[in-house]
Amino acid sequence: MSKSETLSSANESGILSAARKSENLIDLREGFFRVCALAFAGIFVYRGVSHLIEDPTRLNIALLAISEVLTFTWLMLSRRPVTRDWNPLTVIVTMIASFGAGFITLEPGAAIIPVYVAAPLQILAVSFVIWGKASLGRSFALLPGNRGVMTGGAYRLVRHPIYSGYLAGHILFLLSAFSFYNLAVYAVITYLQLYRILREEALLAALPEYRDYMSRVRYRLFYGIA
Repeated sequence: MSKSETLSSANESGILSAARKSENLIDLREGFFRVCALAFAGIFVYRGVSHLIEDPTRLNIALLAISEVLTFTWLMLSRRPVTRDWNPLTVIVTMIASFGAGFITLEPGAAIIPVYVAAPLQILAVSFVIWGKASLGRSFALLPGNRGVMTGGAYRLVRHPIYSGYLAGHILFLLSAFSFYNLAVYAVITYLQLYRILREEALLAALPEYRDYMSRVRYRLFYGIA
C-alpha cells in the first residue's frame, strides 16, 4: 500500500469514527429524553390514580391521564427521525410544552361544564389523538424533526391532528375543573405548542412534497377554523 493510500485510509477511518461518535451522542440524548418522558408519565399516572381512588366519578382525570400517557408510550416505540431540531431553545420549549401538563392541579375546581358533558367529548379528543398517532406509526417524536411527510389518515383533515386532539382535551378538562392556575398553565403550554408547530413546519417546508401538502391541507389544527 502506497503512502497516499495509507493516508486516505486513515482519513476515512477518522471520518467514520467521528460519524460514530456523533451518532452515539445523538443516541445518548435521545435516550435521556425518553427516560425523562417515562419518569414524567409515571408521576402523572400516580397522581391521576390517587385522585381517582379518592373520587372514582372523576372520569375527566382518567381521560386526561390516558391522553398524556399515550404521548410517552408512542415516544418509547418511535424510531429516530432523519433530522431533528436540537436547537437549545426548541428543546427547552418542547420539554415545557410536553411535560407542562404535570404542573396542573387535579383538584375538582369549578365545573363550567359538567363532567358528564366533558367526558364524552374528551373521549372524542383522545380518539383523534390516537388516530393521528396511528397515522404516524413509529414516526412520532416530541422534538420537531423530519420523519417524512405524512398525508394519510387524520393528516388528510388537518396538518397537526395530534396537537389539535390534545388542545381540545386540555380545553375540555379545564372547563370541567376550572381554576385560574390551570388556565395560566394551559395558556403557557398552548403558546409553546404553537411555537413547536411553526418550528416543525419550517423544518419540513424544505421538502417540496411538504410544501405541496401545505397547499392541499390548509388548516393546521381545526378543519375550517385554523
